[in-house]
Amino acid sequence: MTTFRFLGLLLFLFFAGKNSIAQTLKTYKDATNHFEISIPANWSVTKSNPRLKFIAIRPQTEEYTSVPENINLNFIEAPDVNLDAAYAMSIESNSALDGFIAVTKKGTAADGRYKWYVNTHKDLQNNLTLQTIVFVYYYKQKAILLTCTALPESFEKYNPVFFKIANSLKLQ
Repeated sequence: MTTFRFLGLLLFLFFAGKNSIAQTLKTYKDATNHFEISIPANWSVTKSNPRLKFIAIRPQTEEYTSVPENINLNFIEAPDVNLDAAYAMSIESNSALDGFIAVTKKGTAADGRYKWYVNTHKDLQNNLTLQTIVFVYYYKQKAILLTCTALPESFEKYNPVFFKIANSLKLQ
């Protein structure tokens, strides 16, 4: 009986650890840019870059010495294209940036609403290697890019959260 309790406790801790970042989400609504998106409740929304429509950042802890996980949302005018063309343009544009290393994975949402790719790049300001998943949507003549970034050692941990955020995006 003690063995079963011990196994039960181990399973609980395993799944609790796996879901520790699957936290409560809060919804951010932007009436000006006509979208809403859900992010982890403890993340901060910032307006630090006027070229981006939305930025959210995971809070840093005192011992955290590098860039925390973050997401941003950008709308790019793209008349007379479609999702496939917007996706190809996004990959081409990111591949041309200084610090770009490689596109490592590609995919499409099950409902076909967006396409995504993972790239690895070096942040030239702090010389850190980062992994980014870019979700590309196409809506009302605009390419919408949801970019989610993490350090390589935490990317897999945050990947499920990034997909939850991507699936929550509503464009109006």
